[in-house]
Amino acid sequence: MNNTKSKQNFTTIAVVIIILLLLLNGYQWYSNNTLSKSNEVKQSEVIELQKLNAELDQDYQSAVESLEELRGDNQELNSLIDAQKAELTTQKNKINDLIWSKKELDKAKVELKNLNSSVTKYMAEIKELKEKNQILTDENFQLATKVDEVSRTNEEILTAKAALSKEKEELSKSNQNLGSKVDMANAIKVNFIEVKGYESNKKGKLSETSRAKNVNVLRVCFITETNMVTSSGQKRFYVRIIKPTGETVAMDDSGSGVLTNKLDNTQVRYTTAGDITYNNEDTNACIDWNVTDALVKGNYQIELYNNGFPVGKGTFKLK
Repeated sequence: MNNTKSKQNFTTIAVVIIILLLLLNGYQWYSNNTLSKSNEVKQSEVIELQKLNAELDQDYQSAVESLEELRGDNQELNSLIDAQKAELTTQKNKINDLIWSKKELDKAKVELKNLNSSVTKYMAEIKELKEKNQILTDENFQLATKVDEVSRTNEEILTAKAALSKEKEELSKSNQNLGSKVDMANAIKVNFIEVKGYESNKKGKLSETSRAKNVNVLRVCFITETNMVTSSGQKRFYVRIIKPTGETVAMDDSGSGVLTNKLDNTQVRYTTAGDITYNNEDTNACIDWNVTDALVKGNYQIELYNNGFPVGKGTFKLK
């Protein structure tokens, strides 16, 4: 009886154990099946992430290469390319963060489309800029050609002006030389000069004197040569009286002034001037100088000028 009961208990226990083992095996199968499916999902996600990342790298690299192909010598264009590459790099990093850090594939795909749209936009901007630069280059070339033509024309004009100026200068010199020769030919020479001092009394009568302190008037008398080249008429002669000390006797209020000596183009201070009537023959004439300041003793020099040239000289002495 006891043996039978013991067998029944053992059988019951064995059945329970078997049932437990079957339940355990079923749970393990379920767990393994669930884990396997989860792994498949994760593996599929990783593959999709890798695929999207590879697409991102490929599009980015292609965009960069396309931009670099458009690089040239234009600094403005190259600066624009560099700026666009920097923007693409920023977009790529943002998409990369969405792919691996946040696992937001949908947003990453949208951003990738935006990146490709940006590339299309950048390429269009660069091409438009290149076309504008080409137009400017063509215009600059045409302008440079015109400037070169104008420059050559101006150079030819300057050369012609220089030649004309040279001819004009030579003609002017020739005319000056000719005029100087004519002026010199018209100058009336003097072959005799005499200077006398006079003292004026209370009645205004003049009496000759050689004492310097008593001289009130210096009278310069001269005889001209006959000059058939110059015309007859009134001729002006300039008188220069030089003191023993070398200064010119001069007083502006009394008719003194400055003339140009055409012989050497120098400025000459003269004492006085006077007009004489010339009739193409030897002419006697006198010019008076009213003395305002006391004269000094000594030997004086006298020079006469006509038509801008020295025509005679001499000396006199005052005691």
